[in-house]
Formats: sequence, structure tokens, C-alpha cells
Amino acid sequence: MTQIFLIRHGEAEGNLYRWVQGQVDLPLTPRGREQISHLTARFADTELRAAYASDYSRAYDTALAAVGRHPIRVERDERLREMGFGVWEGHDWGEIHHNWREEMELFRSNIAAWHVPGSETLTQVQDRMETCLTQIARRHDGGSVAVAGHGMAIRALLTRIKGLPNGEFASVTLPGNASVTLLRWEGGVFHIEYENDVSHLSASPFVPNRTASPGRAGGNRDLRFLPFDMRGGRELYLTCYRDAWRGAHGTLAGFDAGACWRGAVLRAGEDPHAVEAAWLGDDFAGILALDLRRGVREGVGWIAFCYILPELRRQHCGVQLIGRAVRVYRGLGRRALRLTVAPGNPAVEFYKKTDFVPVGKERGALEDLLVMEKTL
Repeated sequence: MTQIFLIRHGEAEGNLYRWVQGQVDLPLTPRGREQISHLTARFADTELRAAYASDYSRAYDTALAAVGRHPIRVERDERLREMGFGVWEGHDWGEIHHNWREEMELFRSNIAAWHVPGSETLTQVQDRMETCLTQIARRHDGGSVAVAGHGMAIRALLTRIKGLPNGEFASVTLPGNASVTLLRWEGGVFHIEYENDVSHLSASPFVPNRTASPGRAGGNRDLRFLPFDMRGGRELYLTCYRDAWRGAHGTLAGFDAGACWRGAVLRAGEDPHAVEAAWLGDDFAGILALDLRRGVREGVGWIAFCYILPELRRQHCGVQLIGRAVRVYRGLGRRALRLTVAPGNPAVEFYKKTDFVPVGKERGALEDLLVMEKTL
């Protein structure tokens, strides 16, 4: 009999920013690293004979945390990779929801019939996962093994172990980030002892899994981004900016609508994607404006304006604007992301939660502003 502790990796950037990760090697977030740190204590007294992970850093680092001080090395195996999402990979989930509506509906309701160019089938994922874990179980018969993998791949395997037809894949819960599922391999058959256990995270200030499955049936809050309408969108832009200004300062004193709009026009003239509108389906959701020229020598990217509609705040929408800025500036080779914010603005706490830290001050129209920075 072999015990296999099947662990989903901690929160990675794709989970946080709502990007299609799949077989793209994206790192853990600071929150994800906090999550996996609790695995070290969980497995400290478990006699692990071996440890395995996919060849992606988010899973490998998770396995390293589970191993802790055990005198074993983590073996990488490509068969433990996440499901391949083909041409979807690297795109925003909101973009996928909008541009691939029929395929997305299949992905949600009947993934066994889903396919996009370059994607894997559910059966292919199940076959490679089952083959890999069977070999691991035989190799370490009688022992306990930690295996770190990915949400959809683990979910696919559990569907098969439970004896469910692939058409019922949606009934199997997506395991949470840094969760543990215990498999028992005995007599050539896998049995599930327990699944999606996050009890080791109970002492953590972080919730186990703050993003739901992309295949969830409702509650979609995934954004897509398009260049802002600079011809007909002046009033919308200024309305949003006024709301943000009032929220930051408690007054419209010092607000200069003309200068505000001229800055937006200048940035959009240099690059249409420097000023983008965020959309939730077909509804306007917010604005992201980037100052692409500023900070080039220092290797820093600047956010000039970041705004999400009040009714969409605290719904995992604002962080997707930050993710958009991360993607743009990382692609430009910048090392960090900066913005300014009034010290009394409630947004300060939001930025801290998205891993910005204060690094200085800058003179503003009404008061000195905090300069906050996030490492890319």
C-alpha cells in the first residue's frame, strides 16, 4: 500500500490576476508562498519517502515546501503538468469568456466535449496523470509520497478515480490552492482517503483559495481590456476621475479636468493600450491608464490612473487591473511597478494587499502623495 499526498500548488499569478495559466510557467504570488509555508509544518512528522512535482515553478516550489527538512529531493515530471489550454493560454479569462462564448459554455458544462486549437482532451490529462501516479506508487510501494500538481489535472484524475463519466467532471470540486488530497494505492487501484483538505491553512491570515474555477456556472467577474474610446469617452473618463479624486481627498478642490484629459490623450496617442477600458462582459467596469515614458531609465513602470466602478470593488476586479499593468510592464522589461496615492485614500489598503509597499513621497495638488512600488 502506498500513500500519495496530492497537493495543488499555492496561489500563482494566473489565479490572482485571472489569466489562463495552463502550461505557462507562472510563479507563486506572495500569498501563494505564505500558503505553502504551512505545508512544511503539516508534513514535518510524516515519513515521506519521495516527492514529485510538475516541471513548473509553482508546483516545484510547493513540493519543496512540503518536503521541508526531509532528506529527499523533489523529482520533476512533465506528466504532472496542468491541462493544456492551447490558444487560450496567456489570455485573460474575461477575454476568453467574451471571444469564445460557445467553447466557454462547453468548458463549463461538458468539458469532455470541449476543444480549442492546441488543447488537451480530458482523457489525455487523465491518462498521463494516472500513468505517472501509478508508476510513483509502484516505485515507492509501502511508503508515503508527496506529489505537487495543478488544479484541473488533479480534478481530472479524481473524476476517473471516482468512476465518474467525464460528462460529470463539473461535479468534482476544483481543489483549493495548497490543498491536500490523500490517495491510497492498494491492489493496483487508487482510493481517495480525503480530498481538498486545507486544515493546515487555518492559522494563516490568508483564505485557502480566493479564486473560483474558470468553469464555474455563475458569478463571473473576469474582466477584458480594450483601448479606451478617446473620441467619445471624455465625459466617462472625467466622471471616473472625479469620483476617484473625491474618494481620495474628500473634495474636488484642485481637480483640473482639462489637464486630466490632456494627459490621457497624450498617453493614448503614444500607445492606444496605454489607456484601456476594463469590461465585464459587455458592461463598462473601469479604467487603467499607464505612463509608459516615465521611469524608463530606472526600469520602473508607472500607473497613472487605476479605477474600478464602486459596485465592483471587493469582488476581485480591481486586482485584475493591476495584473494588466504587470503584464504590460513586464513585457517591456521593467523591474517594478509604481503609483501614487493620497495617504488617506482607502485604496492604500487595497494596494498593500496586492503587494505594493510605500517607497517615498511625491508632491501632489493638495497634499504629499505616497509613492508605492510592487516588484515585477
